[in-house]
Amino acid sequence: MPYYSVKAQEEFAETEFEEEGKPKLFDSNLKIATIAEGLSTPTTMAFVGPGDILVLEKDTGMVKRIVNGTVLAKPVLDVNVANSIERCMCGIAISKESSTTYVFIYYTEIDGKDGDDKAGKQPIGNRVYRYELSGDVLTNPLLLMDLPASPGPRHNGGDIIIGPDNNLYVSTGDVDGSFKGSATETKAQNYEDGVDPDGRAGILRITQEGQPTDGILGDSIPLRIYYAYGMRNSFGMDFDPLSGNLWNTENGPGNGDEINLVLPGFNSGWQQVHGLAALEDSFSESELLDFDGKGHYSDPELVWANTAGPTAVKFLESTELGTTYENDMFVGDVHNGRIYHFDLSPDRKDLILPQALSLRVIEKPSSPGVSSIVFGEGFGGITDLEMGPDGNLYVVSIGLGSIFQISQAS
Repeated sequence: MPYYSVKAQEEFAETEFEEEGKPKLFDSNLKIATIAEGLSTPTTMAFVGPGDILVLEKDTGMVKRIVNGTVLAKPVLDVNVANSIERCMCGIAISKESSTTYVFIYYTEIDGKDGDDKAGKQPIGNRVYRYELSGDVLTNPLLLMDLPASPGPRHNGGDIIIGPDNNLYVSTGDVDGSFKGSATETKAQNYEDGVDPDGRAGILRITQEGQPTDGILGDSIPLRIYYAYGMRNSFGMDFDPLSGNLWNTENGPGNGDEINLVLPGFNSGWQQVHGLAALEDSFSESELLDFDGKGHYSDPELVWANTAGPTAVKFLESTELGTTYENDMFVGDVHNGRIYHFDLSPDRKDLILPQALSLRVIEKPSSPGVSSIVFGEGFGGITDLEMGPDGNLYVVSIGLGSIFQISQAS
């Protein structure tokens, strides 16, 4: 399991593997099919085309290609990756321009062998590269972003997506910077006396050529590339196809896991607040940095009080699962192996929740109202959700080493 401390990994091993091989849905009109299995700690995936998938393996530094359910023997890419705790092959996105397929990959690069950081060797950095897919090989690497991977090794972030503006959005965690001393505490983490932002603790936006776009929080680099900030650690984000708004998940420090509406300049509040601000003792929004009024805090739309480890966010811009799910939000978690389903409010700025969850807090997995938002479970730790070219929903399970397809039963 890539994304949590040793203690969390132990908890995962004790609880999640009890569900191994038993994924189930709560809509009898839908079915689950196994697309690929036997993968080594898969994290994220992207479609090249129908039946053609690229998937990252956290610890091996490999990008595997799956064609019509067959995992090709040779990876399309094999790089040296730091992989202790949350360092990894983390995020992938694909963009096509005329006859060229570009593949963007976020990973923790190391000058050495896979996992040498476990023996004390420091990684080079968290890096975003753009490759070109040529046959069954990724070629012509272009370094787009060089981000801190230290102190680490937790809170690494790594999700990347192409936005509706055709720009690249990159999610970064605080890389343990809130726990390792003042030198790694930045203003992007809401430390008033912190050092200048360095690319950690936010969502960054650049062009597909690696250039900055219009700055939201300021004009200097890297502040100019921050779309949002104040984030402890996020593993999932997606744009609402109807409103164009960005949503993400965020993992809290043992509590306060979140689903957020991320408008430009959004401040998620970390390190000063996590979860609902009203539940924080002696907290005032005046403690948060706003970069001369350009940043803004807002409460999460939903909070887990006991960690669920929410990861992937995906809007299903399709009627393939039935019109009831069209343009709805799906969220996966890694601790319970659950998929959650949400309708959005008419203005697309809020989640429609059952009355039992009107306070926006899930106290525990069995809390009243939770069952009504659970779409499926038993997936053994979900690290990615994607919509395929066929309009169906695909699930990456790091615990089961598999990719599943969810489709109509008939």
